[in-house]
Amino acid sequence: MGSSESKQERDEVIIEEDEEELTDELRVQLTRLVAYAESADVSLQQEVAEKLANEAVKPSRQKQIVDVGGLKLLLPLTQSVDMEVRRLAAHALANLSVNAENQVTMAEEGGIEMLVDLLQSEGNNAEAVHRQASKALANLGVNAVNKEKVRETGGIPPLIHLAKSDNISVSVEAIAALANLAVNDTNEVEIARLGGLDPILEGAGSSHHDLQSQSARALRNLSVHHENKTAIIKLNGVQILRELVNDTGDDRIRLQASRALSNLQTEMDEEELYSHK
Repeated sequence: MGSSESKQERDEVIIEEDEEELTDELRVQLTRLVAYAESADVSLQQEVAEKLANEAVKPSRQKQIVDVGGLKLLLPLTQSVDMEVRRLAAHALANLSVNAENQVTMAEEGGIEMLVDLLQSEGNNAEAVHRQASKALANLGVNAVNKEKVRETGGIPPLIHLAKSDNISVSVEAIAALANLAVNDTNEVEIARLGGLDPILEGAGSSHHDLQSQSARALRNLSVHHENKTAIIKLNGVQILRELVNDTGDDRIRLQASRALSNLQTEMDEEELYSHK
């Protein structure tokens, strides 16, 4: 495609700012926009990805974009060779996933698979992709059915891997996703079995506020099952949580850490009882 032809076609599918025009434009031009998204021309992909990411920030647009088939645009964008296009697509998915109805639709239309693939992106700026994809899965993981789907799609291992990231903004979002997924008996055990407790306990013991907050929340949700309680105690989790309760100035973090300790207390009481027999 020549540069002049490319410019001409790009001008033909400009999405107007008016809300009704945006919806109509997306619906009418969906086939053309999908062609843009599937194009080998990265500049065309960026045009579509950036517009969707920007529009998806607006609550009034989030459901509209999904309803008119916006996920069909995002699938090829998540598979782009260009990492910035992937980041924009992941950003759009993160924003779209805030809406509760979208959480259901996105899961039904392949959104979870897209995001799990994005978690494993490699290359320059991959961390920005990981962060947005983790954030989207945290949102989708609020939905009870989606908690199962994320596990079945293989989302837990890459999230645990990202929870260990040296990039705190990535580890915060990955742990937030694991915290939401852990409100499910099977997921709770699976996260611990696959090694998720170590990075979360490390996060709870860090000096970074957001990392402490998400880690404390995750530990509260991961300290319900008997096997997990035993594992957390063996990993010095009680001491880490007690220090968090005593040292934090954030009431919410203190509450989450205290509830995790309360969950662990029954296990500690049993161990103390058996040790005196």
